[in-house]
This record gives sequence, structure tokens and C-alpha cells, in this order.
Amino acid sequence: MPRLWLILPFLVLDPFPAAAAEPGSADVAAIKACIASAGSDPQSCVGQISDECQGQPEGQTTQGVDECLGREAAAWDTILNENYKSATAAAKEQDASYAEQAIEPGAAAGLVKAQRAWVAFRDAECDRRFELYKDGTIRTNIASSCLLQLTADRALDFQSAP
Repeated sequence: MPRLWLILPFLVLDPFPAAAAEPGSADVAAIKACIASAGSDPQSCVGQISDECQGQPEGQTTQGVDECLGREAAAWDTILNENYKSATAAAKEQDASYAEQAIEPGAAAGLVKAQRAWVAFRDAECDRRFELYKDGTIRTNIASSCLLQLTADRALDFQSAP
């Protein structure tokens, strides 16, 4: 107990709080605000959070870069899940419309199938990139960057498509 005072300042000043694994509402809000003002270029919002984070001294180590990328990827994952829920609701409405027209529904099931395949692709692709650089410390940064980019791309896909 007497040594707790030695680590307390680090706990209070930690630039990567435990919430880094769970996206902060400020990160999600910042990305959404960026998307709203980006017009036809929402891709320009990808990297906004992680770039700022990496500009801090703690974000300039390999581990710091991974944490910054992970923090933004988590925020994009929250947006992806929100957009997926909206897409699911729209697909269910489409299926209901099909049923009324005596057309076999399948939009919602197709969406679930596509999303599961996308998750498998994302994981395999980021694993592939990790394996390419397995002999160096940058491998984790490359895999983290992959996860961020593919998650953001998918979130934006759902936002712009039916």
C-alpha cells in the first residue's frame, strides 16, 4: 500500500484510459461530425482520431500507435454497428414488402450472410498483413491499421447504401 502513491499519477494522467478498448462517446461524436461535414468525401474522416492521438508523445511508440489505432477502430466499430442495425431494419421492411407482394423475402437473411462473410474477410485480411511483417515490430501497427481502415470502410458502406 505505501507504494500506491508512486503509480497514482500515472493512473490519473494515462492518455490511453481503459475506455480505449471501448470507444468514448467523444470519439464517436467527432467521427460523426466529420462525416456530416465531409460532403462527398467521408473517407477523409478515417484516421482523424488516431492521427491526433499519435501526435501525442505517448502515441509515438509501437504500442502507443496500436492503442491509438485501436481506439479509433473501436469508435468506427460502434458506428458500423449502428449503421448495420439501420440496414437490418431496412432489410426487414423490404422483406415485409416482398411478403405483401407474395415475393419470397430474403433481404435480411442476405444482409446477415454478407456481414458474416465480411467479418471473416476482414479478420483474414488483417491476419494476412500481420503475417507479411511477422519478423518486425511494425506487424502490429499494420494489422491495427488494417482493422481500422476496413471497419471504417464497412461503416461508410452501410451509411451510403441501402
